[in-house]
Amino acid sequence: MSEVRELPHEVLLRRYGLNVSQLSNHTQQLKKDLDKTITFLVNKSKNGKINLTPAVESKIETYDRYICDGIFEFLENKDVITEAQAEQLKDKADDAREDAIDDLKDDDNTDDNASTQGNANNNNPSPASSEAKIGFWDWN
Repeated sequence: MSEVRELPHEVLLRRYGLNVSQLSNHTQQLKKDLDKTITFLVNKSKNGKINLTPAVESKIETYDRYICDGIFEFLENKDVITEAQAEQLKDKADDAREDAIDDLKDDDNTDDNASTQGNANNNNPSPASSEAKIGFWDWN
């Protein structure tokens, strides 16, 4: 007797705990058509042996693929947020972005002041630094 394997759409339904009745009408109809095709094949089997022609195998794969697409569509739409929620999230993100930019500007101003003070000290070099040796040359 041949082994019974789960079709991909059955795995998805089991993994996400979904019922076919939760899916769109189109997907439900595809599932019914696939079940009719499989029932027909089982009824036509001889001694538990099912002979699949390439055309029937392709038909089953196509039904399964479209049912999987319907499941994915349902899962995507299940997590959709409303326009108002999207606007609130966008406003929060804009506020956070503005705060981060202000913080960066404040940090840049602090760094500029520190480097300006450092440059002021470099304009009046100490006697030891005026006799610095860089490489092999004496720079006076």
